[in-house]
Amino acid sequence: MGISSWRVLGAEDPEFAEEATAGQSGLVSQLRPLITELTEPGDLVFDPFAGWGTTLVACAAEGRLGVGVEINPSRAREAQRRVARYPEQRMLCGDARKPPLEPGTVDLVLCDLPYFGTALDVDAPDPGQMYALRDYDVYLGALDEAFAAVARVMRPGAHAVIAVQNRRIADRFVPLAWDAARVLGRHLTLGDERVHLYDWPVKDDDDPMRTNRSHEYLLMARKDD
Repeated sequence: MGISSWRVLGAEDPEFAEEATAGQSGLVSQLRPLITELTEPGDLVFDPFAGWGTTLVACAAEGRLGVGVEINPSRAREAQRRVARYPEQRMLCGDARKPPLEPGTVDLVLCDLPYFGTALDVDAPDPGQMYALRDYDVYLGALDEAFAAVARVMRPGAHAVIAVQNRRIADRFVPLAWDAARVLGRHLTLGDERVHLYDWPVKDDDDPMRTNRSHEYLLMARKDD
């Protein structure tokens, strides 16, 4: 049976719909099908940009072991509280460029990138805090370091799924998804892209150069043997 290149996302799984989280944490229901498709029970899943820990919740739901790293201390603490009821999951405060894992141990990397130009952590002094970077080339350089580190901890044959959107910052279109794919391809073998579609309203705007941007790319890659 073939695989569709796109999926329309619905509501959150009822079991997790009422979870209290500190910020926009993504959907557990978005991640569970990817985890079951690309791993086996007991496999190790790594999220180097774990945010509020949604990947780890999805891992717990599917019987996988998850390790998440988040560089922002307050977000990491919120995520640790969120996943505390799943003791097999490890949520850590750290830098994606220095993953706390042994080489060749990760079966799946699953993450949503910290988007360039997002108004979070703008005063953070740590260059590993990618939200704070305001020079696009510097951001891509930090992303390159992170992808290199992530590739080292993946086992041969392991997959990576990187969720990312292209961006519009003020009046500038930033091809973040395509540039991230180019950087990722330096370290892993790109396989394909998938698209997740969101049911977001269309704004009243007659500018043909603007849309509601209700889609997100999933960059699919693999570490070759």
